[in-house]
Amino acid sequence: MPVISPRRTSTSASGSIYGTSSSTVGSGVSSDTSSSRFGSDRLGSGGYKSYLDRAGGLSKLGTSSSSYSPSLSYLGQSSSYSSYSPRASTSYRSSSSSLTGGSSGVGTYRSILPSLGSSSSSSSNYDTTTLSRYGVRSSASLRSALPPASPTSSRYWDRDSSRSSLISSSTSHNNTDENKRSSNDEETEGLCGLRNIGNTCFMNSVIQCLSHTNELTKFLRNYNPTKSSTSKDQPILNEFSKLIKEMWTNNVHSVTPMELKRSFSAKHRMYSDYNQQDAQEFLRFFLDSLHCALNTGVKGDLLKIDDNLSDNKKAELTWEWYSRLENSLIRDLFVGQLKSTLRCTTCGNTSVTFDPFWDLSVPLPSSSRCKLESCLDLFIREEVLDGDEMPTCAKCQTRRKCTKSFTIQRFPKYLVIHLKRFSETRFSKLSNIVEFPTGERELNMGPYGANANSNMYFSLYAISNHMGSTGGGHYVAICKHPVSKKWHEFNDNLVSDSLSDHHLVSSSAYILFYERA
Repeated sequence: MPVISPRRTSTSASGSIYGTSSSTVGSGVSSDTSSSRFGSDRLGSGGYKSYLDRAGGLSKLGTSSSSYSPSLSYLGQSSSYSSYSPRASTSYRSSSSSLTGGSSGVGTYRSILPSLGSSSSSSSNYDTTTLSRYGVRSSASLRSALPPASPTSSRYWDRDSSRSSLISSSTSHNNTDENKRSSNDEETEGLCGLRNIGNTCFMNSVIQCLSHTNELTKFLRNYNPTKSSTSKDQPILNEFSKLIKEMWTNNVHSVTPMELKRSFSAKHRMYSDYNQQDAQEFLRFFLDSLHCALNTGVKGDLLKIDDNLSDNKKAELTWEWYSRLENSLIRDLFVGQLKSTLRCTTCGNTSVTFDPFWDLSVPLPSSSRCKLESCLDLFIREEVLDGDEMPTCAKCQTRRKCTKSFTIQRFPKYLVIHLKRFSETRFSKLSNIVEFPTGERELNMGPYGANANSNMYFSLYAISNHMGSTGGGHYVAICKHPVSKKWHEFNDNLVSDSLSDHHLVSSSAYILFYERA
């Protein structure tokens, strides 16, 4: 039976710019399919819904999608962030001595926050003008939030000799002890804030999480930018590489990602202003741009697979075909493979498809407190397709009631899990506390794999948190330093001292980043 494997195109019937098309791998129930680099979309004539529809959807991957309301998880100015309580014991580095107004319960501040210009009482869309979880109220206008003209030799760097305060007081200051100095330098590299240049905390949070993706950062720190390409993706990669290099330079406390935002907005026009945006949506666009800039894949013939092959062999051949088309470091790090099984309840015939995914968008149960495993169980649960959703069975030659289920055929090196906190009606946010594994090798994804009786362990290394509601909120990142193994919170400019593990789980967790052990 001829098989068309998932294929990336510029558009799809569903309106996604990442849409791909495929037909079933194997015999049985057939339906028109459309899959995405980020997941499969089965809204064909048979009504075979996608896992993204069940788990959150590809929110606004097209700029003109009528089904997307842009304000549900975005950053605003009016939220009290009641679900995200301050941590009084945490200290933050800042150059302003009056950030907390005089009676702060937040702790001490060290020098890291760059001057944003003179304060202004006028209202602004700058998302940190609101009272943050640290009790900090900034009244800087959008104009003053922009970086000063060429403040240093670099358009990003904000050097401050007081960075030495981050080094433990127990460290010997003997200039001859180069080993100790080098060790402390490595432990403080990367503890760099990102200036908010106008409602960009969604971007800052994601960039910090990607910055702590170890293999990606290693690659970018050694990457030599090129200007030979005419693609709009290449400047995004070039600017991101420059930014990462400066963020991981010693004694650099904060940088301004203005050039990265400009290059990114040049391709994705919806980001050209300073409107509020969603972090997960930005992450998908951003990874796609990096992938396109690095992609050395070549187009080939349509994939044809013998129906008599085993599912694992079909999956292997499909992945090899996809890898020839989409070949980049980003794919190597972030892309996995889903196995979708559709079974006719009348004749029992099954259809199996294998599609790439870039993250897992998992639903939350109705309980106010749950474990991540409960969300994953909901993601892979068997779903009944009946009524208008019934696909056409290839053997029965008519529309039949079917069951659909998902498992993970291939796990990525870095697993991104998006918690679907915003309802499909786009008017509410779920504040469930999801208890997710935080320790080394603590998350076992084996039970969700296509091949039973196998373990697959992952370790948490970054979290993108959203505080607030659909009407307004704020993003921060919590990341684990690859050298010191300490957790730090990145709130735009502010970088916290080390956090204890019990601060990681909260009702604000939105995107979880895991590394395969």
